[in-house]
Amino acid sequence: MKMKKKLCSLLALLCILSLTACGANSKTAADSNTPSAPQDMPTMSADSAPSAGWDAPMSEEGAFLPEPSPDAGYGGVPANAKIIYTATLSLETKEFDAASQALAALVSDVGGYFESRSVDQGHYRSMDAVVRVPAAEFLSFLDRAGETAHVANRAEYLDDVSEAYYDQESRLTTQRTKLERLQELLRQAQDMEDIITIESAISETELEIEFLTGSLRKYDSQINYSTITLSLREVYRLSTDEEVPLTFGQRLGSAFSTGFQRGVEGLEDFAIGVARNWVGLLIWAAIIAAAVLLIRRHLRKRAARRRYPVPSVPPAPPVPPEGE
Repeated sequence: MKMKKKLCSLLALLCILSLTACGANSKTAADSNTPSAPQDMPTMSADSAPSAGWDAPMSEEGAFLPEPSPDAGYGGVPANAKIIYTATLSLETKEFDAASQALAALVSDVGGYFESRSVDQGHYRSMDAVVRVPAAEFLSFLDRAGETAHVANRAEYLDDVSEAYYDQESRLTTQRTKLERLQELLRQAQDMEDIITIESAISETELEIEFLTGSLRKYDSQINYSTITLSLREVYRLSTDEEVPLTFGQRLGSAFSTGFQRGVEGLEDFAIGVARNWVGLLIWAAIIAAAVLLIRRHLRKRAARRRYPVPSVPPAPPVPPEGE
């Protein structure tokens, strides 16, 4: 009975510690400054803890508070702020192939990747893509992408998730500490009822740790790799082009050239389709040929009947009665 009371007291103490840590962290996150868009985007992962000699201000609970960076642009951004950068970029070009190849090379050069990409092969081609680039290359990529084609529209956005990030980070630390203490209680427990209660608490704590870890990983992915929604349009005249546009004859000649090229490609595709399905086409050809022969035979019989009609037999005259 004495051991049971001791276990209950420890469980109650763990619950109080969890509530205290969560409330203190929420207060710390709420006191952080709201940053604006930087020229260079400093990020700090959860594993990159400051050294002991770092003179940043600290809260009463020992958590590091954001400190404005001396060389941050656009009004200054806290050095350890968690910022998610996104952008939309609309481009126009007269040389679609060259521009699309240059963009693909640029994405690879900055260490990014295409999260999605689709190309519409219409009369005027277009490409829509979602690009992920390292946060340090965010502004550089936008500037260099504007050199590959004409920029029709560019918009940049930032989302300060410092409060949510550090809140979940603190909750994760608290849950891990709670798990260690529950495991220690489980090793000391002797009563079956206490063991079941502690194991249930351990299971709930592990689920919470898994959820918080996944959430932080998602934040890290969005913070470390910025997202850019990119569109590239092929046009015969740029939206701000002051040059003389193509004449009707030039556009008509280009249309004929494109039509001839697509016609050749269509014939090639047709030949490849026939080669792939020649057995089925042969069967259908035999069926159609047999149907044509039957129809022609039927038509010939009808024509012969019309040309040589069968003479009709005149009706026999009525026989007079014998008495007359």
